[in-house]
Amino acid sequence: MHDYHAVKALIARLSSQLDAGGRVAEVRIQASPVYSPEALEQAFEILAPGTPLAGSRLVVEPVPELRSCSRCGSSFEVAPERLAGHLVICPDCGEPSLLEVETGITLVGISRDPGSARPS
Repeated sequence: MHDYHAVKALIARLSSQLDAGGRVAEVRIQASPVYSPEALEQAFEILAPGTPLAGSRLVVEPVPELRSCSRCGSSFEVAPERLAGHLVICPDCGEPSLLEVETGITLVGISRDPGSARPS
């Protein structure tokens, strides 16, 4: 559900900032491992129609997040299969630790459809 709300906030922010300079073809973001790329893309498909982003696609670039286990000292990359709600589970010893979202979602760029620009 947090994926849906994150995309809703992203679309609201971008919609208020976009001018009428042509159709948006692609929105590229980086997302923390706490977000499912598939869920973000699906939420974008549901929420973009009726906004200046209608017809565009969302491209999600994962952002690696490294952790060290407080129990066994193992270093590992946070991955969706290591998440249990708000916890990250150590793949070596199973120790849970609270997941603090460090990166969240970051806008990387917006690509315009060159064929849709309005003539001057």
